[in-house]
Amino acid sequence: MFNGEMRDFARIPVTDTKDILETPVRATDVQRFPKEWAEFKKNENKKITGTLLDTLPGISEDKKIELELKGIQTIEQLDKAKSAILQSMGDVYVSLQKIAQLHVKANSKSSTKKTQEKKDK
Repeated sequence: MFNGEMRDFARIPVTDTKDILETPVRATDVQRFPKEWAEFKKNENKKITGTLLDTLPGISEDKKIELELKGIQTIEQLDKAKSAILQSMGDVYVSLQKIAQLHVKANSKSSTKKTQEKKDK
C-alpha cells in the first residue's frame, strides 16, 4: 500500500552491501527489466504452501526479507535450504535454519500424533 493505493513494490539489493532499496514499481522499472517483471507477474498469484517465515521464532523483518530475496519464503524451505548458501549470508541464517528444523520436526510429530489419535477413535 502506497498513499492509500495498492501498488507493486520492488526490492533491489544494493551490490556489495546488505542494504535493500524498497520502492514502488515505476513504469521505467518495467521497461528496464522486462524479463524480471514478467517472471514476477507469473509468480505473483502462485499459492505458497508451507508455514510463512513470519511465524518462525527469532526472525526479524530484515532477515525475512533477505531470505525471501534468496527464494526462501517458508519455514519448510528454510529447513531444506543448502547450508552453504546460508553460511555465505551469515551465521544467524544457519541458526535460523536450525530453529526451522526444530519447528518442522515438532510439527511433524504433532501431526503424526493427531493422525494416530484419529485412528484410535
